[in-house]
Amino acid sequence: MRSQGSEHLFFRHFTGQGRIDGLCILLVTHLLPDRPRFIEALGQIGRIGAILPKPKSVHGPTLEWVSRHYPVVPLNRQWTNCPQGVIEQIAPLVAPHERLLILDIGGYFATTQATLSEYFGPRLLGVVEMTENGHQRYEQEVLTTPVVSVARSPLKQAEDIQIGLSVVYSAESLARNLNRTFNVCEAALFGYGKVGRSIARDLRGRNLHLGLVETDVLRQVEALSHGFRLISKAEALSRAELVICSTGNGSLDLADLQALRPGTMVASVTSADDEFAFSLAQLPWPTEEVCPHVLALNRPDGSLIYLLNRGEAVNFVHGAVIGEYVYLVLAEIMEGIRMLAAGPLAPGLFELPESVMRAIARYWLADFHGVEQQGVSQ
Repeated sequence: MRSQGSEHLFFRHFTGQGRIDGLCILLVTHLLPDRPRFIEALGQIGRIGAILPKPKSVHGPTLEWVSRHYPVVPLNRQWTNCPQGVIEQIAPLVAPHERLLILDIGGYFATTQATLSEYFGPRLLGVVEMTENGHQRYEQEVLTTPVVSVARSPLKQAEDIQIGLSVVYSAESLARNLNRTFNVCEAALFGYGKVGRSIARDLRGRNLHLGLVETDVLRQVEALSHGFRLISKAEALSRAELVICSTGNGSLDLADLQALRPGTMVASVTSADDEFAFSLAQLPWPTEEVCPHVLALNRPDGSLIYLLNRGEAVNFVHGAVIGEYVYLVLAEIMEGIRMLAAGPLAPGLFELPESVMRAIARYWLADFHGVEQQGVSQ
């Protein structure tokens, strides 16, 4: 791998200020093979009180390594959304003298941040959130603690492009397991957000017929200006052989599954809980895993539709590999910790200063790509 070894050099820029005394960090994370280096770097900033793995993105050997070094708390929205449950789970992890900081992915603590703020008082420094879904969840709440979001930063946009590419790669790989390809197929993409734009551009080069389903008028204008065709949801469901959902907001429900043409392949960019308005466990139809990571749904008329990666984020079949771009956002998270610890900040949503993002970009360009900045304004 081109970047092998560069991660350590890169993280040193963000750990060199030393450890923050009395800081307890709770980390919600995808437990992927690249995470141990990041976790070790976080440990140089504060004490890691617990690792909370995202349920559908756990790499077995990585979990084994984490379990040997840190407390692991199983994560689900049942207890994170419950005021009593969140206190019962988190309070024992934080020593009486420590301040608490939560690193979140997907807004798990959005509805209970007020509960945590009331319990811990000024000892709760705040939350760092890294995803658009999570940003929106915190945005919908009356915040009683500061939340630093990196979801809409220019550096996160660079990562989102790579996520789109990884989604298309994994979706087509699973289609081939069904003896199908994307060539000349009818495809529908739900959502023209940051990741959706990347998916659309990649699909356009694969010789298929693509229609976009987008409800936001500004994104509709943008999609048209980029040369894409807008279609209605009804048209997408009746015609598409491939549906990729990139909204994070319940794009398909049970009635939509019934309306899909027979044999349609459905892929999600994010977790099934966020993307679909149905629960796989509650589906009234027989299901069968017809090949690795592909679940066939047998509808009442006897026809089949296929959930790629069982409806979960399809790119996690192949480890959601996005290369060194992931380190841009991991660095933003680390700088978000410093920003909250240096506070105090008022309750609300914040972004990193542009100067901090530019510094991260300069370090990343130098350490991963050998690009040194000369004569460039800082």
